[in-house]
Formats: sequence, structure tokens, C-alpha cells
Amino acid sequence: MNDDTREFLAAVLDALNIPTPATIGDHEAFRILLEDRALDAIVALTGALGEPPDTDWGLGWHTGYLRKQLAQKPPTTYRHYDADGGAA
Repeated sequence: MNDDTREFLAAVLDALNIPTPATIGDHEAFRILLEDRALDAIVALTGALGEPPDTDWGLGWHTGYLRKQLAQKPPTTYRHYDADGGAA
């Protein structure tokens, strides 16, 4: 796997792998955020798979697009479950 592919897949994983909500009350905000980030990942994946290999809009462009979208949607709208078993 080349570096561009690895970086693109890492961005998709970052989009989908957000912290677990701390309580049932945090689950709705978690779900909304996850749905928004999943849609961003779908747009990036669709674009990357639809591009001819010789275009300037390669994986690097789609990785940048996805990272920019994720930066605007950090997982800060709900409390997280931490490794010690409590809310973070």
C-alpha cells in the first residue's frame, strides 16, 4: 500500500472512529456527529473512486478535503467514555 492510500484510509478511519459517548444522554449528540462525519467520508470515498488515475484530484486532494471537513466537526459536542470507566 502506498503512502497516499494509507493516509486516505487513515482519514476515513478518523472520520468514523470517534470516542464512545459517556452516558445514554450523550448518545444523540454522538449519533448526529457520527452521521455527519460518515457523510463526509462517503463524499471523499465516492470522489476518490470516481477519479481517473491521471487527474490532479487524486487521493491527496480527497484526503485534504476529508481532513478539512473533520476539523470543522471535532468530537466535542458530547462527553466521552474514558479508559478508566468514567466520563471525560
